[in-house]
Amino acid sequence: MSEGTRRGGLVGPILLVGLGALLLLNNLGITAVSVWDVLFHLWPLILIVIGLDLLIGRRSVWGSLLVLVLILAVFIGGILLIGVQDGTVLNGEDITQSLSGVTEAEISLGPAIGLIRVGSLPPGSSNLIQGTIRLMSGEDLKQEFNPDRDPARLTLRSSGQTWFPVIGGWGDKATWDLGLNPEVALNMDLSLGVGKIEVDLTGLDMTSVEVSLGLGKTIITLPDEGRFTAKISGAIGETYVVIPQGMAVRIHVSTGLGTSSMPSGFIRHGDTYSSPGYESAEDRVDMDISQAMGMITVVDLRR
Repeated sequence: MSEGTRRGGLVGPILLVGLGALLLLNNLGITAVSVWDVLFHLWPLILIVIGLDLLIGRRSVWGSLLVLVLILAVFIGGILLIGVQDGTVLNGEDITQSLSGVTEAEISLGPAIGLIRVGSLPPGSSNLIQGTIRLMSGEDLKQEFNPDRDPARLTLRSSGQTWFPVIGGWGDKATWDLGLNPEVALNMDLSLGVGKIEVDLTGLDMTSVEVSLGLGKTIITLPDEGRFTAKISGAIGETYVVIPQGMAVRIHVSTGLGTSSMPSGFIRHGDTYSSPGYESAEDRVDMDISQAMGMITVVDLRR
């Protein structure tokens, strides 16, 4: 077969056109379909159609037409299956770690897949962390706590082999619901492979925050007081940051194939945005947000 008869791949152009169309319809308010939720459920299908494209699509015009039909059939079939319960068994486990005299701690959380919610425990709690974790079938939870370090260190991570199902219904089952002690100075490191992150730092005493997500959506609400640094990174998906009353921010933004939306009135210097009065503010956060593909949205509740 001569090089002149070879064709470029179809998967890339189809994905770009489809994602662009969905984003446009969402921005116009015509649909409420989340592009990233679709990718969240159908990413194994993307691997399948890439394989079909490599196997068949570049051989001839007829091969390209055949793989186009197969791609459409696979995606349509997959979309029709979204919302069907897959029946995956999850194991629930209550998490409680007492303070043990700790006043400063490093918290490291590392689920592989699912939904993770992090918030504040009630004032006066005797626990450093408390909540419930429900794991996917095949996952194990590893918990380590060293109160003798300065600062103390707590690590919660999932391990083992996890089946990432194609069809929906499991994403809201595999959950990490955790509360942290508001009276302990915290350095938090949170990483998630696929899923959704909801972090509400209201009332917490933060020293530093680092959040990373492979595929999905991240929503972070900043506290209304304190001075700390934050680093948020995502590969594919959406990142939302909510700024409450009383908190000043300086944000360095890095996007690949994506867009960013900043509040009006922010002062821009290149890729860095600052809220008015940042330099003189007593309560402020210095943030670095990067998104390889997707959207970054910062909402300022002070306006």
